[in-house]
Order: sequence, then C-alpha cells, then structure tokens
Amino acid sequence: MTRRTATNALLTLGGVALLVWQIDRIGLAAVRNGLATVGAGILLILLLQWMRFAARSYAWMRLLDTPAPLSTAVAATVSGDALGNLTPLGLIASEPAKAVYLAPRIDPARALAALTAENFFYSVSVAIYIVCGAAVLLVAFTLPDTVRLSGLVVVAVMACVLGAAAWIAWQRPAAASAVVARLPFRRAAAFVERVREFERQTYGAVGGRSSRLRSVVLAELAFHIMSLGECWFTLALLTGRSLPLEALTLDSLNRVINIAFRVIPLRAGVDEVSATALATAIGLDGGTGLVLALVRKVRIIAWAIVGLVLWALRGRATAASRD
Repeated sequence: MTRRTATNALLTLGGVALLVWQIDRIGLAAVRNGLATVGAGILLILLLQWMRFAARSYAWMRLLDTPAPLSTAVAATVSGDALGNLTPLGLIASEPAKAVYLAPRIDPARALAALTAENFFYSVSVAIYIVCGAAVLLVAFTLPDTVRLSGLVVVAVMACVLGAAAWIAWQRPAAASAVVARLPFRRAAAFVERVREFERQTYGAVGGRSSRLRSVVLAELAFHIMSLGECWFTLALLTGRSLPLEALTLDSLNRVINIAFRVIPLRAGVDEVSATALATAIGLDGGTGLVLALVRKVRIIAWAIVGLVLWALRGRATAASRD
C-alpha cells in the first residue's frame, strides 16, 4: 500500500510538472486570453456536463427494476465521479460510492450490479467513439508519421476492446461481484452473494427486454453527442470557426487519456500536453489545444466541488436520521 501511495504521488507530481511546463511553453498570456475568450460560455459547458451525467444516470436506472428518482441518481453519479477524478483510485472509488449513495433507497448490491452493466454499455460506446475519432484523424488530416502510427495503434487496441466486449456479452461473467470480493470489509461474503444474484437478474433483464436495451443504448449515444457538442462549442469560441472534425478527434483523444491515465488525478498535465500536440498535428494552434484541455479541467473541478458538497449534505442527512 505504501509503495502504491508513493507511486501515485510521483505520478501526480509528474503530471503537475507537465502542466506547468506546457503552460510556460505556450505562454501564460495566451492561456489567459484563451480562457477569457471562453468567458461565460463555461456556463453552457457546465450545463452540457450535467446533461451527460443525466444521460448515464438514466441508463443506470433503466437497468434497475425499481429505480431511484433520476435527480437522486444524478447526485450519486456526480458524487461518485468527484471521488474518481480527485483520487488515484478512479473507478475503484467512484463506482462503489455511487451505489452506496443510493442507500437506503436502493440496495447497494443491486445498484452496483446495475452500474457494472451500464459501465459495460458505456465502455463499448467509448471504444466505438474512439475508433470513429481515430478514423477521422487518419483520413481527414495530413499527419506526421508518429501521429499516424499512434492513430493506427489506437484503432487496433479499440478493436481488441470491442472483441473483448463481445466475449463478455456472450459469457456474461460476474464482474461486479468479482470486484467486490476483493474489497476488505466485514460481511463481504453476504454482500458479494447479493451482488452476484443481481448480476444474474440484470443479464436476464437486459437480454429479455429490447425496450430497456434500446433506452440504454440511446442514453449512451446522447452522452457522446453532448460531449462532442461541448468540444465543438469550445473550439468555436476559441477559433471563431466551426470545426466538427477537429472536435471529434480532440474529444476522442480525451477518452483515450481518461482510460490510459486514470490513476493521475484530473489527468493533470497529460491531457494538456496531449491536446496541445494533437491540435498542432491537425493544423490548429497549440495554445488552442492547451486551453481546450484547461477548460475541461475547470469543468471537472467545478462538478467535483458539487459532488463533494453533495457527499457532505448526504452525510449530514444520514447523521440526522440516526438521531
């Protein structure tokens, strides 16, 4: 545990150093001007993020026979994502936290199993989205050899991910219960069994109700459309032009960074350096890529603060109910 903590601390410090270096290379004045250009547009960006939370929360609730109200599910999603983004634990922290947030309204075991099923659909949609972005990158832009090779590698890796997803859909493994079984807490065996039982129910429900499956797929599609809209809108503010293909490639890069560098809180530094490099490769100013990544960072931090506040309010309400 000590070694893991030290490794995470070093990765975080490295990310911060990368961020400082990138800002210094582009110039603080350029960054300040870019952020000022976005200005009040950040409000629409924050709203789009809330709508994305709502889309995934809706998909999650559709996988439950007795769902919580959407507003409560969104609060759980925002709160869980706050823990995942601000700590090196990522999904290990965020997903169980979302399930716990719904207690006592929803049994955490059922909530976690349904959330695992939703994450499966989301992961497949992310892989498809990344393949689309990489394909546009390779076809629509004249690229340096290193960038083109990176694009081909990404396509190959995501093809493997989709193949693995097909295997999972066929085998229907007990993924959530396997994760919970590794968590060190008392009475784990009974909780694991409840999760495993609901996994069986969830697989059956998804396979047997096409309307439920269709709703989940449409919700995941809406999530990515709104994400693309956010990136397109931000680029339009920064450049004064409509750049849908550039937005798709940069937004899909963000998905790759989120997957590959999940252990670095806020993906500090890595996101900024990568966005700057890709923006330059596709013909944009490097400062545009940097500011785009920083605007994302502002959005993540703002919603993380909201998530922590929601956790505090929930804790206070739980304590009050026990008195």
